[in-house]
Amino acid sequence: MTNFSRIALLTTLTIGTVLAGASCGTHKTLKEADVQEAVRTESVSTTESPAGVNDLSAPDEITVPFVVYPHITEYSKRFASYYGEKSSVLVDTDTNGIIAYRNENMRVYPASLTKVMTLIVAAEHITDLSETVLITDDMVIPMVERDASRAGFLPGETPSLLELLYGMILPSGADASLALAIYVSGSEEKFVELMNEKARSLGLKDTHFVNVTGLHDKDHYSTVSDVAVILEYAIRDDLCRRILTRERFRCRPTEQHPEGLEFSSTLLSRMSGDEMPGVTVLGGKTGFTDDAGNCVASFARTDDDKEYVLVLCGGRSNWDEIYNTLSAYSVYCAGGEPYRSARKDNKDKQ
Repeated sequence: MTNFSRIALLTTLTIGTVLAGASCGTHKTLKEADVQEAVRTESVSTTESPAGVNDLSAPDEITVPFVVYPHITEYSKRFASYYGEKSSVLVDTDTNGIIAYRNENMRVYPASLTKVMTLIVAAEHITDLSETVLITDDMVIPMVERDASRAGFLPGETPSLLELLYGMILPSGADASLALAIYVSGSEEKFVELMNEKARSLGLKDTHFVNVTGLHDKDHYSTVSDVAVILEYAIRDDLCRRILTRERFRCRPTEQHPEGLEFSSTLLSRMSGDEMPGVTVLGGKTGFTDDAGNCVASFARTDDDKEYVLVLCGGRSNWDEIYNTLSAYSVYCAGGEPYRSARKDNKDKQ
């Protein structure tokens, strides 16, 4: 790309962001009190330090989550045929017994579900969430050229690490993913080595990462059972869990974004108003590429206080994956009915 083209592209990005109103569709576990201070329920005051964070250093005592690999039991069921995903698994996190499954060990492309592992590795190597990272052309332009989903950070901005973590998970920002990788390891390639080391330490059976974003590569793959382990591991970490359960987050105002970038969860924002009786979807991550199809990794709690992880890959549309996520939790975990709504009925008639 010529210098003129790069300047033109960045100018377009800046104008587009302003017109959009700055919106966007060694293991160290932080102390619970510190995380609560860092992660506010709605937005960040413009008078506070970066993202409401002061000094978030890791505690002396290190806690490492442990996850048993999902296994089929005598009570496991195959997913009903109307769940159209190529591969899926629903796991009881208390026992790690599989509740329902289809092609649970088949190799799939995980798309942006990859970013859950990126979140884990980043969180395990960050000791101060208020530290800032300079966003560069190399973090933004390659993602624009590949039409990757982005948080909206622009070259020259200096978001905090906490803002980058939210920007990576809620709007699935590839720009934030790259920034975190470079901060932690100096390059995406070296960070990916940490991801693959983590995959081995978790006992994953068929997972290999090539990048931190989930952009398609034939050598970047996983299985829904492996992704279930990754997500369950993540939600046992205080910081990762709070990021994965957050519906909205607003960054500090900057010169490039005077009102502060605002992020919305690509998962929870689609579920608002469609909750099923008896179960609450707490959070998770969506993903999509042409080769992967639509993917959702989520976790939920039933009214009897049991928690489950559900991973769906290879779906036909992003809305189908939302409906099937709600439906699977209702049917297989809460003893309820399959999901239906006037919105889905209307879509089916079109």
